[in-house]
Amino acid sequence: MELVRNILLLLHLAGMAGILISLLKTRTKIATGLVHSALTALVAGIALVGIRYPLHNSDPMKWPLPDNAKIGIKLLFVLIILALAFTNRKKETISSNVWSFIGALTIGNIIIAVVW
Repeated sequence: MELVRNILLLLHLAGMAGILISLLKTRTKIATGLVHSALTALVAGIALVGIRYPLHNSDPMKWPLPDNAKIGIKLLFVLIILALAFTNRKKETISSNVWSFIGALTIGNIIIAVVW
């Protein structure tokens, strides 16, 4: 079970890194990789939360229950990223505000994961 969790964690981190790489790739439009990376991070994150409960049941000291407030905020951030990406993906150019907001949400999501 721990191996599955580690694989999911790697997928989640790869998704978050993919968002940042896609943002750095182009500042004028939404790259397809950004949408795919955000979806990967979302699905892997949900699976990470889901697998945490059986891990907690097997060893509560090693695997505490997830903080639902933290998970809720991270979920909100990635849903906003996805909404912005889907609504702007067909546009020839996006505003610098959209680009900056997606970047800020992504970095904020990473900071929340590390610090909280």
